[in-house]
Amino acid sequence: MLLALVILCLGMLPAHQVGKDQAKAADMQAFVKKLMKKKHIAGSIAVVHNATVQVVSYGRAKKGLKNGAKNVVYPVASLQKQVTAAMVMQLMAEKQGSSKFFSQDTKISRWYPGLRGASKITVGNLLTHTSGLQIPEIEVDRGVTYSEAGSVNWVVNRLNQASQDAVGTYHYSDVNYILLAGIIRKVTGKSYATNFKKRIVNRLGLRHTFLIGKVPAKYQVAASYDYQNGKNYQNRRYLSKTRLSQLIGAAQLITTPSDYYEFVSALGTGQLLAPSTYRLMTHLKSKKTRYCSGFYIKKGGKVKLAYGALGGAHYAGYYQLTSDNQNGIVMMINQRSCGENKLKGIGYQILQKLELNTFSQT
Repeated sequence: MLLALVILCLGMLPAHQVGKDQAKAADMQAFVKKLMKKKHIAGSIAVVHNATVQVVSYGRAKKGLKNGAKNVVYPVASLQKQVTAAMVMQLMAEKQGSSKFFSQDTKISRWYPGLRGASKITVGNLLTHTSGLQIPEIEVDRGVTYSEAGSVNWVVNRLNQASQDAVGTYHYSDVNYILLAGIIRKVTGKSYATNFKKRIVNRLGLRHTFLIGKVPAKYQVAASYDYQNGKNYQNRRYLSKTRLSQLIGAAQLITTPSDYYEFVSALGTGQLLAPSTYRLMTHLKSKKTRYCSGFYIKKGGKVKLAYGALGGAHYAGYYQLTSDNQNGIVMMINQRSCGENKLKGIGYQILQKLELNTFSQT
């Protein structure tokens, strides 16, 4: 199963080339598995070479269930932000010429008249985390299962009590994308979940991509584990549904590496966004850092990447791809004992083997 995606793409090649590519795929599989074992991480990693996807999995998803099983899916936290941004950009393009038209410059007071300072904050500010807004405890589990509207309303009410920095100040905060999810709801008159299914899942035919609370019973969300005292699969943790219900649009996505690659590679192709809309998505005027619309653009625009994790569990999602989506990795990890930088460093070792000196180290 691990090489199935590779083999499917080899059918039209000469026999000698097929043999070489199969050998390379087997070598990469062995390298990635050895690296994961050495670094005590478990999960599934999609390795993309010349647009051919090879999924390499290692370790336990749950007791009696291995990573890479066809029914295993993973929480990816902030990797959802790019999905939310894509839907916002779809709506910008669709609403041109109508009374519901909006742009990156539209003030969010149109949808949040009761939010203090909203008349100075633009949609672009939310997409680039330059609204000046943040809530330090936004990811702390409040022990309540929120509806979509309830999640957004809590953020608005809490922001009205909190101090705010000047618009243009960069704070990476989930609140920006929760407010964007609310805008999607208000512009369409439909739930975020409905928009997500129609605009992303159905359009791309994704079969292993869901929001928390919408995962069919036949799928299993991988447990997360820590590596401690020389032992794997310690300190088992899940992300609670109450906590994830707080984070509409920001950290509710459950998926697989291959499905997420399908999403990222569809941006700018016309499947999800026209090339011009995708360029706008990555070149918003409010951009202050290399972060824009849910991900980072690095190496002079040659690569793109994003990382996602939530404290209190051991999951992590990370991808780095070339701008043309031809080469890179998508990692979904459910055991780790290292932080963001070390995990990215493990990914970088795979990227260096894939294509030397092409990718960003951080």
